[in-house]
Amino acid sequence: MIQVQALTGSHDRQGFDCGRQELNSWLWQVARQHQDKGLSKTFVAVREEAPERICGYYALTLAELDNRHLPEAWRKKLPGRIPGVRLGRLAVDSQYQRKGLGELLLVDAMTRVQRIYAEAGGIGLFVDALDEQAANYYRRLGFESAPDNPLLLFLSAKVTASMGRAARAEHASPEADRPG
Repeated sequence: MIQVQALTGSHDRQGFDCGRQELNSWLWQVARQHQDKGLSKTFVAVREEAPERICGYYALTLAELDNRHLPEAWRKKLPGRIPGVRLGRLAVDSQYQRKGLGELLLVDAMTRVQRIYAEAGGIGLFVDALDEQAANYYRRLGFESAPDNPLLLFLSAKVTASMGRAARAEHASPEADRPG
């Protein structure tokens, strides 16, 4: 069974390999430092039977962006600077790719983001995609590209909440934890 938990010193960061050097290096060298400094929080997916081995990870940080990065319909309703949460990184170890773990991590992130919105406010989840392939992945999940930067994507808090609820219900089935 997969569990998502905060990154700690007991997790084997060096054993993680998603096939993208920039994502591997960030986890190996930066994630704990940023977490210790309060710059971001990293969450890791681990298997119950091997809790030190990282199957995937994502990082969240608070963000304030200029509303010009929002889709047109949102810009006219909001002030110039808008609060949200940034999904800074999301990666899945090569051994676990194409098995639904990326979506499970995103659902977990959405759940945490909803708790942040409930306590502090925020209008949406922002993602800086590494490339067009990653941006397309997020677009398929309902994210919208910024008008001035196709690799900056946005998902509104309302959509995040409804998607998170629906996906949590889907992943609650016993099949969700079955390796595939």
